[in-house]
Amino acid sequence: MKRTGWFFLGLFLLTSVGFAATVSVITQEGVIRQDKRFFAPAVIKVPYGSTLEQIGREGDWLRVSWQGKQGWIHNSAVQDRKVSPSSGGKAKEASRDEVALAGKGFTPEVEKAFRDKNPKMRYDLVDKIQSTEEDEAKLQAFVQSGNLKEPGGKP
Repeated sequence: MKRTGWFFLGLFLLTSVGFAATVSVITQEGVIRQDKRFFAPAVIKVPYGSTLEQIGREGDWLRVSWQGKQGWIHNSAVQDRKVSPSSGGKAKEASRDEVALAGKGFTPEVEKAFRDKNPKMRYDLVDKIQSTEEDEAKLQAFVQSGNLKEPGGKP
C-alpha cells in the first residue's frame, strides 16, 4: 500500500473513534439495566433528554454508557437524534412531564381530544399512579417472589 493509502487509513481510524454513536432518552425516565431484560436490576435511572453513548447493540437492546455507568436500555426508550424542545427559535417554558409526553406524541391537543371522548375516566388515579416510585430492591423482590418471567421465558 502506498504512503497515501496508509495515511488515509490512519486518518479514517482516528476520526471514526471520535464519532461514537449517541442516543437520547425519549421517555420521562430511562432505566439503564444490568442485563438485556425488562426485569433486570437497574444500574441507573436517566432523565428525559439525556444523551447516552451507544457502545453496542443486541436485538432491541442497546449497550450504553452514561456518567461512567454502563448497561442496557431498550430501544423504545431512546432515539438517535438529540431531543430539544423548540418553538421556532422563541423560548418557551415546558415542564419536564410535558416534554416527555410530547416526545411520545401525547400533546395537549391529543390529551384534550382523549378527555373529550372519555369524560368518565379517572385522571386523578392516573396521576396518582404516575407519581408513585418504588424502591429498586422492593421491585426486584416482587419479581423474584412472583416468579415473573420475561417474554420468551427468561427469568
